[in-house]
Amino acid sequence: MSKNAFDDYVMQWRDASPQRALAWLFLRHDERNCFGALAALVHEWRKAVREVRESQVAAVKLGWWREEMQRATQGQARHPLTQALFADVRARSIPLQCWASPVDVAVGLLALPSPANVTTQFEATAPFANAVAALETRVWVAEVEHGRSPVPMNLLARHGLTVEALGRDSPARRAALRDYLGELERAASDAARMQGPLTLFRAVDLQRDRQALGRALHADDPLTALQAPAHELGNVLKTWRAARRWRGMVRNESHA
Repeated sequence: MSKNAFDDYVMQWRDASPQRALAWLFLRHDERNCFGALAALVHEWRKAVREVRESQVAAVKLGWWREEMQRATQGQARHPLTQALFADVRARSIPLQCWASPVDVAVGLLALPSPANVTTQFEATAPFANAVAALETRVWVAEVEHGRSPVPMNLLARHGLTVEALGRDSPARRAALRDYLGELERAASDAARMQGPLTLFRAVDLQRDRQALGRALHADDPLTALQAPAHELGNVLKTWRAARRWRGMVRNESHA
């Protein structure tokens, strides 16, 4: 396995969020290899769905990952991420179906049309999010995309926008984005109150998302505010607290 290649993949994921880089500091070396590889792997799956403009190309990439997960569970991993991940006993103890499920669901997302509203968008993406969450929990605790609108269609209609018009700044686009971010903020707040274990990376990502949504909702230009980097000293303390909660949860599970 190329150590440089592994580090490059993990760095792409980690550098996307200051909170992730902070959370990284609270992990042991073996945890960084295992949990970092898993996070970067999921990042690659998401990129195939969100960033590859041709659906057929995205399907081929996800098909390769589907085969790679099967090979990895059989001790034949080829990719730097799967090689690092399956060197850990935590990953090797998880059955193939748990690894394949997120990839299979991701392939199904490629054929979906633009969402009609936020509710249908959540319903469409929930299976992938749930499959990823189930996989992450097993590893951690067990010790404009394809021509579709990123904003639900009912919000475009509410503000008289087309998909093409989303590419241009305007008062209508800002209003539609503010409505959309408001619904996402409410969903994130509901998620924060749900019972069940949160992995460290998922906890800090949720914390980051809620902060970013809150800033954008009160900004004149929501998109610019959402994309602006946030380097707040308070995030260090919040990440430290999240790490303590996760570490305590793991200890409790191990003594159960």
